[in-house]
Amino acid sequence: MTIQAVTTWQGTPAGLMLLAEGSKLSAPIHESFGAKNPKLWRASVGGDVEQAHYSIEFDNQEGYGKFMDLMLASEWWSGTQQWMEDNKEAITNLGTAVYYSAI
Repeated sequence: MTIQAVTTWQGTPAGLMLLAEGSKLSAPIHESFGAKNPKLWRASVGGDVEQAHYSIEFDNQEGYGKFMDLMLASEWWSGTQQWMEDNKEAITNLGTAVYYSAI
């Protein structure tokens, strides 16, 4: 069963550029924690142009759980929390939804 974690961000144009740069740097770190297929999605038609969605995939819930354990214990996570605080006027994390493939 494929699991996908999608974090939604909202920001100014400059904040979304910061997010894109940060996502490029974060993707290999997430992969080292077990995530697959990292993507940063932006609307090209419809949708909210002030939002972006960062997605990563896992083979199963166990893989997602292991990822979370590694991520939350990492120096990367501490730095990311500080980055979010430092840039809160430009970019905001609206939360993460975890989906499973029903087909």
